[in-house]
Amino acid sequence: MSLRPSPSPAGTVIRGAATVLIVIHIMMSAWLVVQFDGRYTEGRPSPTNIKALVAVDDERTLIDVKMENSTSFVLYMLTRDYEEPPSNETSTDQPDSSSSTDSGESEERLSQARLFTKACLVVMILAELAMLLGLRFRGTLRGVSWTAVLLCFLVVLPGAYLSDLTGGEGSEHSDERQNTSNNDLANETFVAQTEEGSMVHGTSDIKLSLAPLGVHIDMMFNGYDLGLVEKANQSAVRAEAPEPDSKDASSWVQFESRLTAKAGKNIQSLFILPVLWLVFPAMSLKKEASSAEIAGDEEA
Repeated sequence: MSLRPSPSPAGTVIRGAATVLIVIHIMMSAWLVVQFDGRYTEGRPSPTNIKALVAVDDERTLIDVKMENSTSFVLYMLTRDYEEPPSNETSTDQPDSSSSTDSGESEERLSQARLFTKACLVVMILAELAMLLGLRFRGTLRGVSWTAVLLCFLVVLPGAYLSDLTGGEGSEHSDERQNTSNNDLANETFVAQTEEGSMVHGTSDIKLSLAPLGVHIDMMFNGYDLGLVEKANQSAVRAEAPEPDSKDASSWVQFESRLTAKAGKNIQSLFILPVLWLVFPAMSLKKEASSAEIAGDEEA
């Protein structure tokens, strides 16, 4: 004897209503939550803490940023004096145009991720309708649609948002961006580099680790800030790192942070659906119609 109950109209109504309500519940909530916690650990801006909370829903991206122990950071910014070197090199107006193009492409990626997620949610509802109608491959469609929705919140949306932070991958400058992607990600997560090229002889490091329904990204960025170096010495420090314990060595700045990107709390309601599939088996209208015809023939 099976412990699983037999299909019933009440169970079918419960399954369908629960699916629709869960989709509505998800549509009204945050899809992706990003928490950022950064701290200047070395240099003049330390021990300033920067915290941010980013919420991505079906239409908007909301950002809340706050700074703690900001006095040292304010003084750091007031004392900086950086002058860009004469640009005899190749970077003039092209980087600005390419960066604006990448920004537009990254925003388009996030919009496409939202549209794809909405489409998967609609397909999941249609899959439940296919179970009711008894269509072919209905079970496969239901499982694939549910998996696709889950992957949207665990992989597609976080990937689109993080690619927005890194600036994406251009075609002509892909090698250059691959080498500087760590710096780009650090810049976008509130590591203050007020001028391009003001940080020299630095390193950056990014480590990934899994989080419940998400991922942790631990980042470290450091270097000598030319804005804290006397103008007469900036060219020398740019060419070679200053000696330890020298006056220019005090321009060293280090920033460490953790970024956590995970699905919103309401996304966990998706795991209710497989339980309902087991507790309330699907009842096909096609089978009910055929059984009714057989019963009518027997009575005749």
